[in-house]
Amino acid sequence: MAAALANVCFKGNARGFRMLSRLVSLCPLLVVMAGPAEAAPRVLSGKAWAIDGDTLVIKGRHIRLFGIDAFEEGQTCGRMACGGKATVALEGLIGKGVITCEQQDIDSYGRVVAICKSSSGVDLGREMVRRGLGVAYRSYSTKYLADEQWAKANKQGAWAHGFDSPLHWRRTHSPT
Repeated sequence: MAAALANVCFKGNARGFRMLSRLVSLCPLLVVMAGPAEAAPRVLSGKAWAIDGDTLVIKGRHIRLFGIDAFEEGQTCGRMACGGKATVALEGLIGKGVITCEQQDIDSYGRVVAICKSSSGVDLGREMVRRGLGVAYRSYSTKYLADEQWAKANKQGAWAHGFDSPLHWRRTHSPT
């Protein structure tokens, strides 16, 4: 088929036809030699600071923690200021060490969505959910469901006070 197409495209131009035929015959060989094209995960690392309970910044890049939804700034859970506590907790987990984030996606706001770990290997998202300062974001992942169940069973953080999910809270408290 490629030869027929080349014959039509290079009619009367034997040299062009031969060159295209050689290129077409080399393509399968190049694909076999190159092997499958697997993109390496993008890794971002460096000193970080927390914007809120599920967003941090490394080298000016906003990174949203994959698979969790933390309580929002200004959100309360019973008498607990769970939004503020979530931000403080993430700041504490980040500390002064290097944070390493493996990109999973880009969200609709252009932020990198990543699984981030502290210099000691602590998964920041998992720890936020286990502390009851965020929930598993089921719409995007089931990665932290077991951690959420553990936090709930052990009445960690907001689970001891009762709360609206961060998603519901955002929907009912969005600026109009």
